[in-house]
Amino acid sequence: MQTADQSAEPSPAANDTREWVVLARAAAHELAPPISAAIAFIAGLVLLNSAAQPALPGRLEALMQAWPLVVVELSHFMASVVGVFLILVSGGLWRRLDGAYWLALTLLVVGALFSLSKALDYEEAIGLAAGALILAPCHSAFFRRSELAQVVARGPWALGLVFALAAMVWIFLMSYDRTPYQDELWWTFLRDAEASRSIRAVAAAIVAGLLALGLAAIAPSRARVSPEALATMHKQPEQAFANAEQARGEANLIYLGEHDAVFTASGETLVLFRARGSHLIAMGDPIGKTTERAEALLQFHALADRKAANPVLYSVSGALLETVVDLGYAIRKIGESAVVDLATFSLDGAARAKLRNVRNKLSREGYVVTVAAPGDPIDWPALKRVSDAWLEAQAGREKAFSLGRFHEAYLARFPIVTVARAGEAPIAFANLWPTPDHGDIAVDLMRHAPDAPKGVMDFLFVEAILWAKNAGFKAFDLGMAPLSGLSASRYAPLMSKLGAAIFERAEYVYGFQGLRAYKQKFGPQWRPLFIAAPAHVSLPLALLDVGLLTAGGWLGPLKS
Repeated sequence: MQTADQSAEPSPAANDTREWVVLARAAAHELAPPISAAIAFIAGLVLLNSAAQPALPGRLEALMQAWPLVVVELSHFMASVVGVFLILVSGGLWRRLDGAYWLALTLLVVGALFSLSKALDYEEAIGLAAGALILAPCHSAFFRRSELAQVVARGPWALGLVFALAAMVWIFLMSYDRTPYQDELWWTFLRDAEASRSIRAVAAAIVAGLLALGLAAIAPSRARVSPEALATMHKQPEQAFANAEQARGEANLIYLGEHDAVFTASGETLVLFRARGSHLIAMGDPIGKTTERAEALLQFHALADRKAANPVLYSVSGALLETVVDLGYAIRKIGESAVVDLATFSLDGAARAKLRNVRNKLSREGYVVTVAAPGDPIDWPALKRVSDAWLEAQAGREKAFSLGRFHEAYLARFPIVTVARAGEAPIAFANLWPTPDHGDIAVDLMRHAPDAPKGVMDFLFVEAILWAKNAGFKAFDLGMAPLSGLSASRYAPLMSKLGAAIFERAEYVYGFQGLRAYKQKFGPQWRPLFIAAPAHVSLPLALLDVGLLTAGGWLGPLKS
């Protein structure tokens, strides 16, 4: 005997139907933008083609009995304008912009009305109305906000513009409702004719208004954040970082307050990123809970999707590869990070002879390395002089995005390693990035005076590594060696082959091999780092935007 509970259970056929409905909705959601874009584009071509051809015999005469010629001629002109803007807006529909959706829907309806008022072209009007009906239920597929939403959100200003244009048209029609136009077309009137000037003025105002709306509809929105919200956003990443289960040293970049952040639903895990060109570029691995890293990347991807931007993951570790593969991203190696295992680090043995010699030599000359904890007194003016001299010698300016910069409030948060003789000003310094779990510690800024003795940075790093070992840290990250470890084998991707060739043959440009060799003498383990993005994204162009972010723009390397 069947129980009530059993009889209430849906049948297998009902379950199958529900699954098919879900799949159909998902397919419609994906297909709506390209189909809508095609409808808008074709509708625009139809309106332009119709405007270029004479009206069908008999229809114009019938229309003239109901409408003044000025309305017919203005409708003819405006139908062609609507056609142009439908073609323009089709690009925004393809990119899933909500503003393009609303504007296209409005233009299709208005275009259908103009088709009737210019030549009683009811076939064309029916086609445009059908296009509007197809678009109408598809709003959910256009989830990316455009600048048009910002214009509408200004309320009185946007409504005022619409009403001003409408009032202008009404005044024109009322002023010239008795003017005879039967003898010649409006654009062939004498230059000094009042009606002709008024028509041109009305047409120009409407075209300008449509142009403003059209450009706003196809431009992705750039969120404007209030100073109060921005201050809250800067505090929230710091809290998530302080409670992070796992984070890398570069997560300390949150203290600069120059990166944007996207959070998981819990607010305990985030991705730091910056926008450049058409890319949203995430810096390093997600920060926070290990179990929420996949969700954080999904939130980042969704944010880029809403902004019609390309998501790019820069300098992500191998621990993230499985998650990145699940997203369907293309992955390329960009270099290796030199990480010293502090448990096994020692200055003993022949491999460390040069480091011992430098340490002993500078110690005999009276140089001392000091590690100041956050809050300890620091000779900031002296460090600023060292930093400025170092930057001047580099013929550039402060880097950004993947590195910190000399800012006292920022540097005061970290251990500062300095080299100086007793009673003298420092001649070299570096700040260190510790992680919340007291596992890894990494180097951020590292600078020395031009007249510092040879080997001063070796001396600084040796003492910093020994200090970190005694402080209980597990690993000391010396930073990335770009293009290191890339494969040039026959089956390697072209980007890897090119990177390997640059690493081998372009030493004079950057010193790729020299940088790796310098870090190698500390006996590090080389951990691969990657860049990843959806398959349609050009990774070389994404890397170019990373470089421009780091350098501060195209002229960054040339500015001091």
